[in-house]
Amino acid sequence: MNILSVSDPFDVLVNEDITNWTRDEIVKVFLRYTDGKVIFIEKAQVAAMYNTFLVGVYLELTKIVGPAAKGLILNAAKKGGLRAGRGIRKRYEREIGKLTREKAFAIAKNMLTIWAKGFAWGKIEAEIGDEIRVKIEESFEGDGYKRLRKERAKQPMCWTIFGYMWGLFEGILDERLQGEEVECMAMGSDHCSFVFRPQ
Repeated sequence: MNILSVSDPFDVLVNEDITNWTRDEIVKVFLRYTDGKVIFIEKAQVAAMYNTFLVGVYLELTKIVGPAAKGLILNAAKKGGLRAGRGIRKRYEREIGKLTREKAFAIAKNMLTIWAKGFAWGKIEAEIGDEIRVKIEESFEGDGYKRLRKERAKQPMCWTIFGYMWGLFEGILDERLQGEEVECMAMGSDHCSFVFRPQ
């Protein structure tokens, strides 16, 4: 595919396997820089930030509201992922036809590739079968925690990426899932890993 001739990034997202693309290829197709803004898939404005920023917000919010902080952030991130997943599913079915489970997984992997390479959230690998397993090396949030704190976290700290993936999978598959971050760099692991299972 000639990535310079792409007119609609959505078509690439749902029709190509981009998991082996370079960061430059992903940026050329999915991100547009205009008037001081970065626009993702011709729809949403995105921005870069230090990896300590989000975790710093989590830690301050935890001081104020206690353990409910994780639920607040996780729920907000999950809703964002759910909107993305449902939006992809709805547009796919309107423009192309029925979205099969296999095709939904392929599109979800493409979205994770964009988060990994385009947005630099870590090196993301996904195994999708009866359950979904995601491994993230060099996690944006996990590394952010380690830069802010010397001691290990008492709980996983990848609240935004976890919530977003959870919502994305539920939205694109149109089914409820149970999700769990089972390993986290912030707790001493060398990577972060997540499991999502049908309810």
